[in-house]
Amino acid sequence: MAQLFSDKKKGQESPSLEELKSTLKSIIGTFEKNVYIIFDALDECPDRHRFLNLIKEIHGWNFDTLRLLATSRYEQDIEKTLRDFVSHEVSMDEGLVDSDIRVYVSRQLKDDNKLSKYSAEKKEEIETTLSDGARGMFRWVVCQLDALRKCRSPHELKKALTNLPKTLYDTYDRILLDIDEDNRDDALKLLQWLAFSVRKVSLRESVEVLATEPDGVNEPLFDPDRRFDDPRDILTLCSSLVTVTDVHGTSYYPQSLADAQERFTELTLAHFSVREYLVSESLRTHRKLSFYHCDTKLANTCIAKTCLTYLLQF
Repeated sequence: MAQLFSDKKKGQESPSLEELKSTLKSIIGTFEKNVYIIFDALDECPDRHRFLNLIKEIHGWNFDTLRLLATSRYEQDIEKTLRDFVSHEVSMDEGLVDSDIRVYVSRQLKDDNKLSKYSAEKKEEIETTLSDGARGMFRWVVCQLDALRKCRSPHELKKALTNLPKTLYDTYDRILLDIDEDNRDDALKLLQWLAFSVRKVSLRESVEVLATEPDGVNEPLFDPDRRFDDPRDILTLCSSLVTVTDVHGTSYYPQSLADAQERFTELTLAHFSVREYLVSESLRTHRKLSFYHCDTKLANTCIAKTCLTYLLQF
């Protein structure tokens, strides 16, 4: 690895896939004890066919010490590619996950400032209701807890628990339905960017995106007054559909050399299922929510026009 780094001008050049595979193979060969490689969420890989072939190739190296672990939802192409050399398979049925979900909900009710205020009786009701309704879906539970945090009275809490959405897509439907009419355009633009951008989008960049209006009529194409005073208020546009992550690394467009290696904040879709929902046929044909459907061509056109409009302002 050190040699590869040196050969690539100490990180100034990117190694090829073949060079990375060769380096990995050499590293594995230096270990006398077992080496474990974990591939998490194969179903979320954007270039799945290529990645599955890579796993197949790594398995074909035939190291006695090499152990591979892959996790995924059931997808036919993944099962077909891996079945010939899978030695053990564990199915995560609802029963195995339900106890973990109950533990997670219990911890949230204990530690979260907005949820811990409830009585022991109310907490038990919340825990039981969410655990029973989850059907093995952690993501569903996370979204319901986000909604319960907004309850301002026992009456609102009771109403929320009585009218929980049954599925994850029903949950996403409800989130979009709750977006104010005045915020619909900004929410759609933000979701298009996060679903189709070729790289991660920083929170700072997202603020600039919403301040840019390439199709504006009788208004500036770029208006600094449209910038959010607090960038994290962007999270209120789409509620549980988006999230922020503080990372440390090289900022794409640092304002200074000192800023280049500082911490910065990325804005992303909260879960891979959000992107699946945004491009789904069910959303495209939804009577009330088809406005939010993210078409590949239209989304990429929006991103391109926004970038060009923004660059032309300077």
